[in-house]
Amino acid sequence: MFLNTEELMENNDEIETAAEDFKPKPWRAGLYSAVFPGLGQMYNGDFGRGSFYFVLAFILIITSHLILPLFIFIAFWLYNIHQAYSYARSFKKGINKDE
Repeated sequence: MFLNTEELMENNDEIETAAEDFKPKPWRAGLYSAVFPGLGQMYNGDFGRGSFYFVLAFILIITSHLILPLFIFIAFWLYNIHQAYSYARSFKKGINKDE
């Protein structure tokens, strides 16, 4: 009924191996960022940048009744999609620009 220590260690090793083998799909990263800025970055494993984009998008949405933030949000949203797609594509090719 309960897992012993050896089984837990084996399960942990399997999870770590699966996480290391994860290769994000560029189209999926772009789609997630199109749904809401930051989600594609989080899908790529970049939680810091994803969280920042998520909060920034939220602030821009709240202030979107002003004309300038609306234009800034549209430019930011398009950049966000491009960045998530490009990062996943470079990750897929084995090139990680942040390292």
